[in-house]
Amino acid sequence: MKQSVLLKSIAALTPFQKRMLETKLIDLLKLNEIDKNAKPDVCPCCGKESNMIKKGFCRGKQRYQCKDCKKIFSYNSGLITMYSRLERSMFQQIVFDTISCVPIKETAAKLDLSIQCVFENRHKVLCALEQLLIVDDEKLSGTIEIDETYELESQKGSRNIKRKARKRGEPSNFRGLSHEQVCIVTTTDRNGHEIFKAVGYGKPTSISILDNFERMLVKKSVIYSDGAFCYNQLAKNEKCELVPLKTHHSYNQVEHINTVNSIHGMIKTQLANYRGVATKYMNRYLSLFVFIRKFLDMDDNEWLPIILRKLKTLHFTITRNALKTHKLFSTYQ
Repeated sequence: MKQSVLLKSIAALTPFQKRMLETKLIDLLKLNEIDKNAKPDVCPCCGKESNMIKKGFCRGKQRYQCKDCKKIFSYNSGLITMYSRLERSMFQQIVFDTISCVPIKETAAKLDLSIQCVFENRHKVLCALEQLLIVDDEKLSGTIEIDETYELESQKGSRNIKRKARKRGEPSNFRGLSHEQVCIVTTTDRNGHEIFKAVGYGKPTSISILDNFERMLVKKSVIYSDGAFCYNQLAKNEKCELVPLKTHHSYNQVEHINTVNSIHGMIKTQLANYRGVATKYMNRYLSLFVFIRKFLDMDDNEWLPIILRKLKTLHFTITRNALKTHKLFSTYQ
């Protein structure tokens, strides 16, 4: 928005609206001052609680030098916002909109940012959520449900498509579970721990299941599946009991895979709301869906501080260029 247009818009505001605008601007300036002068508790390089001295400014951020390791850093060195020039309030809004599944264009219009900027910062958040799941290293135990669902492969946004292009919503040229169907395996236990992963194309194999889920199950657990043979080796390696439930007639209040079936419906609904997701980003969005499920029974005032606290303590950085290659799911095999 041009400055002249902005000034005319402000002049047209009522006195009450002007006071509200003034209050918000003062709050934003206070946030920026807090960020600028925030001092880390420990050195992000050596991890010691040593004395730090101020070492000038870089891009408006106060820099510090550790007296032990002599490294220079700012308050967000080693964090997800390290390479970001966005204000803290803007980044928090992007985090909120990402987990709330707000379209990128709406977020861009709300914050007066370019679509590309919001897209890149959204994927920074997605990569951080994926890393959080790795750091937490939650294991499934007790009664475990496992099943697979399929989503049509998409090369949305790619310039060099490795197959004949198709229109949005158009079915695959191949019948059945072909190499154009991405296999998404979902697992959950009765304690609320969940793992969603894209493991390959077509029917899953024992090798792909082992590569993605080995050492993620507690021994002597009970696994309920739909009877697919690909889970046999996983159960054997993890010393778990595998109970195949081939029909709904074999379900009861304990022995069922209704939870993972409902998760499949949620995943398909969310992907449809996004008008399709590029297959290479599939695992990033599956990590997002895990967190959406975690915060399902919380309101915004509860889950937002939790996720911001987790991101603030996560030592993970990624640049714009690294987003293009970071842990992408292989497309079209």
